[in-house]
Amino acid sequence: MSIKKLVKRIHSSSFQGCFSIAGGGMKTFDYLFSTPGSSNTILEILIPYSKESLSDFISEKLNSHVSHTEAISMSNKSYIRSKKLSKNHKTFGLSCTAAIATDRMRKGEDRAFIAWNSELSNGYTSIFFDKSRRKRYEEDIIISKIILNTISKITSIDEYLKVNLYESEKIKEYII
Repeated sequence: MSIKKLVKRIHSSSFQGCFSIAGGGMKTFDYLFSTPGSSNTILEILIPYSKESLSDFISEKLNSHVSHTEAISMSNKSYIRSKKLSKNHKTFGLSCTAAIATDRMRKGEDRAFIAWNSELSNGYTSIFFDKSRRKRYEEDIIISKIILNTISKITSIDEYLKVNLYESEKIKEYII
């Protein structure tokens, strides 16, 4: 399935959501906004990028930046916002926190955690990249495809984008 076709299906669903994104997955919004109907899907997008902004958003001090617990807290806050902003009962909160390729030396792995919260399911997906083989924009495109696939799952579309990974890269999904 193409990105454009999947996004059209997402916009045609009756689901609406709030998004909180920090560090990666920004291409998602190019995909969503460049296809007519984005106001059917998107209620709000927050980008709490700095550690201080993110701590304030989730109302807790961060012990570990870019983790599944951080992503879950973000998606929970986004879900609460979606319930407040929409009269629709089909709402979701979706978050992504990521540490992707950078121009400075970083100790940890290039990775992302995408979490979701809805009436039907809650969970998160992790992706760990081969740091030596990918550029920042490549990692962002992969994260954005995973986010679109997550929205597809939330909205019961059950069609997904192909995500091309190296053997050393792993995607894992956890249902909570």
